[in-house]
Amino acid sequence: MSTAPSGGRAGTAVAGEVTEPSVWADRRFVAFAAGNTVNNLGEGVHTVALPLLVYDHTRSLTLMSLLMAFSPATWLLAPLRGALADRIGPGRLVMPGLTAQLAAALALIVVVLREPVPLWALFCLAAAGQLAGGFYQTGWMTGLATMFPRSPARARGTLGGLFLTTQTGGALVVAVAVPWAGTVGLLWFNAATMLAPMVVWWCGIRPVPLTEAAPHAGPGGDRGWGLAEGWRVLRAAPAVFDLTLIRMPLLFSTALGSLAVFLLQDHWRLPAQDVATLMTVARSGAAVGSLAVSHRRVLRFRRVAAVSVTGAVASILAMSAPVLPLFVTAWAVFTLSSTVLGVVAQMTVYACLPAHALGRANGTVAALTGASVLAGQLCVPLLVALVGPCPAILLLGVTGLLSVARLRRLSSHHAW
Repeated sequence: MSTAPSGGRAGTAVAGEVTEPSVWADRRFVAFAAGNTVNNLGEGVHTVALPLLVYDHTRSLTLMSLLMAFSPATWLLAPLRGALADRIGPGRLVMPGLTAQLAAALALIVVVLREPVPLWALFCLAAAGQLAGGFYQTGWMTGLATMFPRSPARARGTLGGLFLTTQTGGALVVAVAVPWAGTVGLLWFNAATMLAPMVVWWCGIRPVPLTEAAPHAGPGGDRGWGLAEGWRVLRAAPAVFDLTLIRMPLLFSTALGSLAVFLLQDHWRLPAQDVATLMTVARSGAAVGSLAVSHRRVLRFRRVAAVSVTGAVASILAMSAPVLPLFVTAWAVFTLSSTVLGVVAQMTVYACLPAHALGRANGTVAALTGASVLAGQLCVPLLVALVGPCPAILLLGVTGLLSVARLRRLSSHHAW
């Protein structure tokens, strides 16, 4: 793997590999991961329950996709959030963002309890919750390099794997609990889980306070937020930059998630409980795969990236066949492949980029990938309306071939 720019790396990467000690020997990491995982479990419940609620009230793929587009839309602000974290310290973003997210979650419950449900208020509060959650996530993600300096890449990879596990668990909780708890009960559960990272914070496990602020002007006269320095750092790490570009066509296809939920209910006429069960099946392999990748002491990024990209494209093409068992199996393979690729990309960021510009560079990566996800969520419903669901999925698979072609760039880096 390419060497990182000067200035102190978040991790160590040599010849396409990263080698770091296990993070589980650090009790502080165990506590931090526990709070983060509980919170993410609530988020996993929220991401399944809320789209099902919107479908129940509207029967609209467009509105479901619009709701699921809020999360990637907030990623477009990630460079500014990252610059703010580098400027004032990541710890100052954590509690304000988390508190605002909890307030939005409680207000959303109040809105859902009204009859009829005012969709404009529901969408506004869902967007506000995603916006606030973005500041919280930027805070702890940027602070990982100083919180766990011996294993920043493995810490990020492990937390990414745990996140996928909680997404699977969230779908399972919905499948089990929605018949007796209802959507409102699940939204209460999500709000309650936000207290877990607050407790971890109050126990003193938090990002290290900033000792030296990010410079106000870079070598090229980059004044103000210093965003151009983050871009320069990203371009100076070709492995990170090329992995980001490889992911973008596949991230456009992540709109398959909302399309799959819609088809399972609208085409195959499955009830919400069965849809949540199939989402659990689709996500379970991704959770296992991402945890396996993040726990390898020596990880060969190029090999894993090549296998995951190929698997993702092949599974999209298979999903275009309107056969339920094949559709669900291919959906599971796509989720596994795309999320493993995402974990690899996240670990590469922490292994290759310097800690002093991590917020801005990481924010730039998030903005690029978020733009692809957002474009997919907005364009796929239109594509489905024009050509139908199966041809639309087939076109997404053809688009994914751009990622396969870009894989050749990785082999051109001498350090790989």
